[in-house]
Amino acid sequence: MAENDIPIAGDSLAIARYGTSSADPDLRDIGLGPLSFSWQAGALRWLRYGDIEIVRGIAAVLRDPQWGTFAPIVDDDLIALSEDDATLTQTFHLPSGKGAEPCLHGQLRVAASVRQVTVTLMLEANASFPTARSGLSVLLPLRGIVGAPVKVTHTDGRSEADRFPRLISPSQPLFDIRRLEFSPTHDVTLRIDFDGDVFEMEDQRNWSDASFKIYNRPLAWPTPYVLKAGDRIMQQVTVSLLDRDGGSP
Repeated sequence: MAENDIPIAGDSLAIARYGTSSADPDLRDIGLGPLSFSWQAGALRWLRYGDIEIVRGIAAVLRDPQWGTFAPIVDDDLIALSEDDATLTQTFHLPSGKGAEPCLHGQLRVAASVRQVTVTLMLEANASFPTARSGLSVLLPLRGIVGAPVKVTHTDGRSEADRFPRLISPSQPLFDIRRLEFSPTHDVTLRIDFDGDVFEMEDQRNWSDASFKIYNRPLAWPTPYVLKAGDRIMQQVTVSLLDRDGGSP
């Protein structure tokens, strides 16, 4: 050990590595034939086809009006597994304040098979809920995707050929996304469908994160906005591995 090297243990080690003493939530690894992913704190992590990471994560992100991230209170967390499919469901709520009814109820559900993963988010406001963004967020890894061609289908049904940025993009590379089709490797063609809102993509390399993020509600729209009591939201992201001819699984 060098003279200036000081052992770090416990909370100090966690803070040095991650900037927080909070422990990482437990991981549950799910394998369905060639498809695998991890389930962590109500989020899908590291979706892989064989050894290839095809999606970094899909999660529900709830922001306050100043872009802070809420930590929902988990009510239930259920996992049902068989040889060929898996269903994972987490229900949660956000409290309104001391002794008050929850202002928001939610459910995140993952339905997975060997060729397709569907993530569904349902939110219901019980009281006025101001937010900068509340919905599904998808992270794509960089390997095999940076600079790669992508087919983008927009909310009006138009499709166009584009490319993921090779260099860091200071503005959103893709807007108004309903569907993306691309190939992380020559052996895998991926289709991702987005439903329930308008989605767009930003380049997370701007903030030293090795991913592209696809999120609901364009930044050009007014923010914060308010979910009124009784408002219901359903968003869905479906990741499909296509046949060689481009057909559905």
